[in-house]
Amino acid sequence: MSTTISKTAVDTSNFRSPSFYYRSAREGMRDFLTEADIERRGDVLLPAFIGWSSREGSGVFDPVRECGFGAEFYDLGATLAADVSSIESKLSAGSVAVVVVIHYFGRTDPSIAAIRRLCDQHGAILIEDLAHGFFTSFQGGDAGSQGHVRLYSLHKMFPLNSGGMAVYESDQLVSGQTSTAPEMAERVLSYNWQAIARKRRAVFLTIASRLAALPEKDQLFEMMWSQLDEVDVPQTLPVRILGGNRDAIYEALNAQGYGMVSLYHTLIREIGESDQFASMNELSRRIINFPVHQDVDLEAIKGLVDAFQACLHSVAV
Repeated sequence: MSTTISKTAVDTSNFRSPSFYYRSAREGMRDFLTEADIERRGDVLLPAFIGWSSREGSGVFDPVRECGFGAEFYDLGATLAADVSSIESKLSAGSVAVVVVIHYFGRTDPSIAAIRRLCDQHGAILIEDLAHGFFTSFQGGDAGSQGHVRLYSLHKMFPLNSGGMAVYESDQLVSGQTSTAPEMAERVLSYNWQAIARKRRAVFLTIASRLAALPEKDQLFEMMWSQLDEVDVPQTLPVRILGGNRDAIYEALNAQGYGMVSLYHTLIREIGESDQFASMNELSRRIINFPVHQDVDLEAIKGLVDAFQACLHSVAV
């Protein structure tokens, strides 16, 4: 044990989390699957709610298929929280090498710490997909603190046209990984993360408050989250459309200049064609997302919610 104290820190291994920057998060996923020393070339276990689009494919699933891994899927609850018993069952079968947990819409999965313990017990690698959770991961909660690998989609949270980041818990899984867009570090560090987080939370809470006061709540739509935890910074505010046509509501609001999003509107074929995940397919047809990004003018929120309320009654079922 050292009996002296240096003037400044000199140990480069202390609290080191190797980070790599990419043009997209999927590049980071592919780099990990290609280069990391994965002892068992087993399957990748993913949540049964993974989106696909004709323009972009699937950011989290495409690298799994392209890198030659098998894929299995675990169940989720109505709020898109991971079903721990489903994950444990899959891990116990012995074929899973990697487990992916997605923090949907920036909400911390409540079981992420328990899932990490299961992965350690079964010798699996845990990937936290924080494509929606960049700011959440820096709030001091469990998100971004449990994964052996943490993947971020920077352009989904900052005003960037592209950008991804992979952060490793330690050097243990790092071998030949290489950044393809190292300049992203400078771009991201040029923003005030705390201020952005505060604004996103303020927008979310303002919209949520107005939505909660609508008489159509729990009849024509319902909130996906009953509350916003203190450690969560949302990517969007998701609601489930109960009556009416989600796609028509989306189109009508965007035509009025309100930038609504319809995330996970189509699930990958492996899930979308499976009777086992019928509830997830139904959910994908019902979710619509309100924008809560840092550019949202709080004064415009009343007009947005009023327009949403009108659309609930005016669009065709």
